[in-house]
Amino acid sequence: MESVPAGSGTSFAGRPDGERHDLAVGCFASICRDRLADELLEFSRICPQVDIGVHEMGRGALLAALRSGDLSLAVLPGGEEAGTRSKEVWHDRVMVAVPHGHALTKKAAVLPADLREYPLLVSRQQYGSDMHRFLARMILPAGAVLDTTIVDVGPARLIERVAGGAGVTLICESHVAHLAADLTVLPVFASGARFPVRAYWTDAEPEWPLSALIGSLTRR
Repeated sequence: MESVPAGSGTSFAGRPDGERHDLAVGCFASICRDRLADELLEFSRICPQVDIGVHEMGRGALLAALRSGDLSLAVLPGGEEAGTRSKEVWHDRVMVAVPHGHALTKKAAVLPADLREYPLLVSRQQYGSDMHRFLARMILPAGAVLDTTIVDVGPARLIERVAGGAGVTLICESHVAHLAADLTVLPVFASGARFPVRAYWTDAEPEWPLSALIGSLTRR
């Protein structure tokens, strides 16, 4: 297990060989998808000859696909993992989205126990349950759970239901800027509410363009 800087001394600019290059990148549910999309868009401007395929998976599937070689890079929350190299790319935190004027907006601080008083909505679609389980695990004691209401809509429609007063939902801070609905987002205060998101790869000396992508993701 090793955490090493990649791409040091490597230019992020595209190589002048004129050839196209492919990279398969995996990300963990909605926790990483939106923030990673912004990062990859910036990289594509620098290296337009690199075609990046993004694959959204559960956490366990991501690491398995990385180790098997199906992915060049995986971006997900967590610590160091055996058999991989990794570097932190950003910190995220657990938030709760509520309608404007909700009772939680009047509290000085939102604690996990406060969430038990209101309907907690979880999407059945597009890894919604996977995302909720991870965020809830970050703020709850081991073995504790929150009562949830499963709704058979995607994340965007779920946020619309929250804005309309149907309940509240857990999201991550990096997702806030991408919310289309008009609502209030509050931090949840707990010891594990703030967590690292890391980029993982397997090669000790990754070649271009993977080295350039790692450098682009981690240079800040």
